Amino acid sequence: MQSFITSDSVNIYYEVKGEGLPIIFIHGFTENHNSFRIQQKVLSNKYKVITYDLRGHGTSDRVDYGLNMERFSLDLRELIDCLKLEKVVLVGWSMGASIIFEYISKFGLDKLSKICIVDKGPKIINDNNWNLGLYHGKYTKEDALKDLELIKKKWMEFGEQFLKIVAPDLNDYQFKIGMDKMSKNSPHVMHSMWESMVEKDYRKVLPKITTPTLIIFGGTSTLYSIETAKYLKENIKNSELIVFEDCTHLLVLENPIKFNRVLEEFISKE
Repeated sequence: MQSFITSDSVNIYYEVKGEGLPIIFIHGFTENHNSFRIQQKVLSNKYKVITYDLRGHGTSDRVDYGLNMERFSLDLRELIDCLKLEKVVLVGWSMGASIIFEYISKFGLDKLSKICIVDKGPKIINDNNWNLGLYHGKYTKEDALKDLELIKKKWMEFGEQFLKIVAPDLNDYQFKIGMDKMSKNSPHVMHSMWESMVEKDYRKVLPKITTPTLIIFGGTSTLYSIETAKYLKENIKNSELIVFEDCTHLLVLENPIKFNRVLEEFISKE
């Protein structure tokens, strides 16, 4: 079991497989490093693949501090420094993409060679000046406040609602597995992370991204629209967009063969 201790004394679990150009996969809200087990198995034949559990998730320490985007981005930087990595490819799925945006806002593009953003917009809350946020432009500040209260008091009720929105086509067996994963999370962690995510607006970060960037979105994602993906492409220089037409927000798991292929093609481009 590999781990490192952050500068604020949190034990972070990570795995390193393979050799070559380093790729760090960053998982999303309620998930853990196993989200990328198929990518790890396949891509580690050619690259150095790093997966890890964000603080508060998986087997990393479940503390009651540092549960925000700022600290998560610093944890990422400390992982990069711990492993002495250079020219890193960052792959962020969902909340993992927010951590990439936050990293760039704090550290610029230092240590990075390429970026992959998976089904995540730069701003969750929709308002009079933004309609490309969560739930195809329908998620408001009032909705966020209600969700935060529900997460705090009835985490599994929120988890059930969220899972049904994210993956509406799960069968009963798949839904049970999903709810079992939800139950393994700590409500105070999920509350702090949701609160941190909804207050962020990374639109001003996008023009600062000049490294080659791959944007992957699910064509049937219930979280973000294709218009959100197009906004990212229009505002990130040197970016390309690939839509998985028949996939949801869970495209990494739904079509891992295609995901691995397009990611490897992107990484191998000069």
